[in-house]
Amino acid sequence: MIALFVPDRLVGHVQHVLAPEAEIMIARSWHGLDEMIRAKAVEVVVADPAADGVLKAEEISRLLQQYPSLPVVAYVGVAAPQMRAILDLSNSGLQHVVLHRFEDSSTRFSALINRVRGDPLSRRLLAELAPHLSQLPLELAVAVDDMFKRPSRFETALDLGVAAGIPSVRLYRSFDVAGLGSPKKLLIAAKLLRAAAYLRNPGYAVADVATKVGYKYSRKFTQHCVMVFGMNPARVRKRLNEEASLILIRQWLTANLSDEGEDDRAIPSREGHQRY
Repeated sequence: MIALFVPDRLVGHVQHVLAPEAEIMIARSWHGLDEMIRAKAVEVVVADPAADGVLKAEEISRLLQQYPSLPVVAYVGVAAPQMRAILDLSNSGLQHVVLHRFEDSSTRFSALINRVRGDPLSRRLLAELAPHLSQLPLELAVAVDDMFKRPSRFETALDLGVAAGIPSVRLYRSFDVAGLGSPKKLLIAAKLLRAAAYLRNPGYAVADVATKVGYKYSRKFTQHCVMVFGMNPARVRKRLNEEASLILIRQWLTANLSDEGEDDRAIPSREGHQRY
């Protein structure tokens, strides 16, 4: 998902060059952009420092400080004030800039977005699991890849079967044959791997992180953190860097695959629906 905040006259162009491959949400103010980032599973921000008509390089700088793991792409014109602002922002950690009318063709813009939006931790874990994943039916392997890219869209392990278009019996049999154990464990791993990255950002409250990775209830997020990391999310934020989080998730995921710590089905809520 891309959070976009640019002048109105440029919105259509960005939508044209990035769609239909990208889901784009349009912000109408800096405050609205911040709320969007905290509430939605935003993968990359595309913003013009002068989006509201006034050059505000400090707003881009604040995003870089509050959400250091979130890629920010500055989409700017070549006017001297904007170029000076970009130069200053580069010293504050801005790494990605696209110049309007010079570098915003569909090919170049899309290539940049696709390059920066991926989650390196997820890619590493998927690479390590590749010998197992290669034994899954193609449609299920694609669904697993999508689950790691967008864990918020998968509420229960059975959603993997829905995404792959296969019945639940085949889902569980395929995981067993591939030596992957439980689909639920893999879903928890996908959610917590992304959560570990989010927790490194001071702009996200723990409740924000739980929502962004698709938990209906923060309580369940906390339970899973304790189960996998041995500590609650607040302590994960203070004590574990992303590398340590990846190691613990890998150890939990691969240890005793046949011994699931919980019932593999989603836990029913008080309303009787299956919830995560």
